[in-house]
Amino acid sequence: MTLKGDINPATIKETIDTVLAFSEKNGLPQKSRVQLSVALEEMLLDYMESSGVERGGKELSFSLSLRLQNGNILVRLRVGGAAFNPLDAASPILRTVIDGMDSAPVWAFRHGYNQINLVFQVYSTMLKNLQFSWKYMRGQRLYFFIAVISQLISVAFSIVTPVLSAKIIVSYTESVFNQIVLVALAIFAVRLLSNVVLFIANRSYNIVYNQTLSNLEEDLIDNALHITKGCIDENGTGLFIQRLTVDTTKLATGFNTLADMSTTLFNYLGILGAVFFISPSVFIVVFILIVMQGAFEQLRSIKVNVLDRRYREANERFTGFISEMVKGATDVKTLNSAEAFKAELALRIRDANDKRMYMQSRSWVYRLTRMELGVLTHLGFMILLGYLIMRGRLSAVTAIVLFNYYSQLDNAAIAALSSFLEFVRDFNLSTERVHELLQGHKFPKERFGSRHIESLQGDIQLESVSFSYKKSDPQYRPKDVLKDLSLHIPAGSTAALVGLSGSGKSTIIRLISKLYEAGRGRVLLDGIHIRELDKDTIRKNIALVDQKPYIFNLSIKENLLLVKPDMSEEEMIAVCKKACIHDDIMSMTDGYDTVVGEGGITMSGGQCQRLAIARALLRNFKILLLDEATSALDNITQSRIQSVLENIHGKQTIVVVAHRLSTVIHADVIFFIDDGKVLDRGTHQELLARCQKYRALYEGEA
Repeated sequence: MTLKGDINPATIKETIDTVLAFSEKNGLPQKSRVQLSVALEEMLLDYMESSGVERGGKELSFSLSLRLQNGNILVRLRVGGAAFNPLDAASPILRTVIDGMDSAPVWAFRHGYNQINLVFQVYSTMLKNLQFSWKYMRGQRLYFFIAVISQLISVAFSIVTPVLSAKIIVSYTESVFNQIVLVALAIFAVRLLSNVVLFIANRSYNIVYNQTLSNLEEDLIDNALHITKGCIDENGTGLFIQRLTVDTTKLATGFNTLADMSTTLFNYLGILGAVFFISPSVFIVVFILIVMQGAFEQLRSIKVNVLDRRYREANERFTGFISEMVKGATDVKTLNSAEAFKAELALRIRDANDKRMYMQSRSWVYRLTRMELGVLTHLGFMILLGYLIMRGRLSAVTAIVLFNYYSQLDNAAIAALSSFLEFVRDFNLSTERVHELLQGHKFPKERFGSRHIESLQGDIQLESVSFSYKKSDPQYRPKDVLKDLSLHIPAGSTAALVGLSGSGKSTIIRLISKLYEAGRGRVLLDGIHIRELDKDTIRKNIALVDQKPYIFNLSIKENLLLVKPDMSEEEMIAVCKKACIHDDIMSMTDGYDTVVGEGGITMSGGQCQRLAIARALLRNFKILLLDEATSALDNITQSRIQSVLENIHGKQTIVVVAHRLSTVIHADVIFFIDDGKVLDRGTHQELLARCQKYRALYEGEA
């Protein structure tokens, strides 16, 4: 479908109505229909405004093409006039819509026309998913073609074999010994060669599988590391574990399994060919009976697909809860909550298993119907052969051959078709889930700018920043954690954020480190909006040490090497001494080679924090963020860490979220945060003198 005209309010409305009708007719989900219509309307309005029609300018001509291809609605908007990209100057509405799309619009200026292409998925297709899988076979495609060629040769053999089998049965009945020997030798040669080419095919497919799985898992891990922290916090770990393991394996085996199953199906096609060769009229009957049973299998596959999706979601919730229970095992025990956790886990186990059982039971209802239909068609076929023999239209020998062939097709072929349809369903669902993790709006990725600065000065400024944590639950009403907050931390200074729990201190730290993005207002580093800076500028210049830092299940040395792979022995010891952890490490059995367990379980809380501070000191950072990172330290060690911070004072910007005010009394500036706002700022003495809430908090510690 193509629409043409000049851009004005009337044609825009008419165009949007037509687009909505077309997309609804072709099954585009409601959310995508809204995205498409709003995006087109905003872009056309932008072009109308750019033409200056309201100021007497000439209307711009446009054409809009819509078509359904390979399960996608493809939209192409072409607008005449000067080059103008509405995506660059996107309005807040258009930007919000684009951010929610699975595939962002693409603009180009060609031959005097602005051209914008949009793609919206209506449904997933096997071809589309195979194309998605194909790109991960890079480097091993030669082996894939060798496997395919071997498979095609095997298919040719599978088609020839039934014909030769029919031939030898006829030879037996005619008692021609020489013909029996020749046909037997032909069958022997075909089967021998078939085994050889199958070996080559399977070996090649295994090479392809290993490389595809490696490429896919590496890409998924890279993407998972770029998913926003808010998304990870909301979804938990179970979802990612399932998709990084189970679904990737199914996707990586796609071409291998498809080829193997195709070979099996072609083998049955060879049998059908033999039936046609013997009796075209019987072939038509057999074909109709097989198609009837195949239709039932296809119906079963469609119904089970919906149920399988629900089961996998329930299984993700179950897996995620197990992961949380293992990580929080100590708290579960000390809080005497084992029974409550067991009860919750039992509920999730039963929910997942009930959904799986329901899926399997529904699947077997359809399968039983198909099997009973098969029994009925088998009876009908036997009676048909008897009738044809009685009428003299078939010899007894030919009827035996046809009955033997149909017996193979009736059960085994339908079972093979059933397995093939299950594979297609499973493969499509796994591909969809992996694709969703890689590119879907459900798992938004961190966005960075393109501006690179090798070394920041460390100046930090928040201008009228408001922020609220968002959830996908439509019933959730977000509440502002920060409310029009502004503060300035000069480069090289030490600043402290203090206040009651829930006031927004940690949120400020996460905005400065760009783990979250401000909803309104600006976060500036060296006077530059943080959204303009690229990932390396932010990650290489900012170090964050949390209250509960995660220590990996590696040796202490390996934990430090993750931060700086080229770290020398001298550097390692120096930073650990600065962080007051060196003596503790040397007292351990294997020193720096001591494996600390998952989450640093063999270390105390204070040791974990000091090791995390050592990791941060190992980097050439310009901004050090400490989010209550000294809360687990004793007074003596805390005093030593304080000395370390004093040693780097003026060289780096240090921002401390204080659990104890006694740790920040020497800070250059202290910000008292209250209910998402800066209530007051100043030195310790200044705040004691004029800020009643600060004084009450300080005196409460005394």
